Formats: sequence, C-alpha cells, structure tokens
Amino acid sequence: MEFCLTEEEENKYRVWLKKHNKTCPIAYEGAIGGKITFQFTPTSLGLVTQVVCGCGEKLNLTDYEGW
Repeated sequence: MEFCLTEEEENKYRVWLKKHNKTCPIAYEGAIGGKITFQFTPTSLGLVTQVVCGCGEKLNLTDYEGW
C-alpha cells in the first residue's frame, strides 16, 4: 500500500508545522527524526489522514470533501 498527501494537505501540513515549531516543547527531531508521525487510516468511506507531534498535538488533514 502507498499513502500520499495531496498538494492541499501538504500545504496545510507545512503551514501548521511552521507555526507549531514556534511553541513546541520538543526543540528538534533527533538523529533519526521521530518528532512527527503521519497516520493513515483507510475506512470504507475514505482515507483518514492525521499528523501527530511527539508533544501530543495533532492535526487532522483528512479531505472529507473527497469522500
């Protein structure tokens, strides 16, 4: 399986990340990354896409219009 972000989802993520990094208590990603996790959950209606930071903050990128 392959999961990809749409251009709109990617732009939304980049804007959120830039803003989030200013207040996130986790200052860096470390040697192998791991600060940000992308979660893709296929459902019978469509794909739920969520980004989770190591600090616990979440961003829902799901394109409900595309369902």
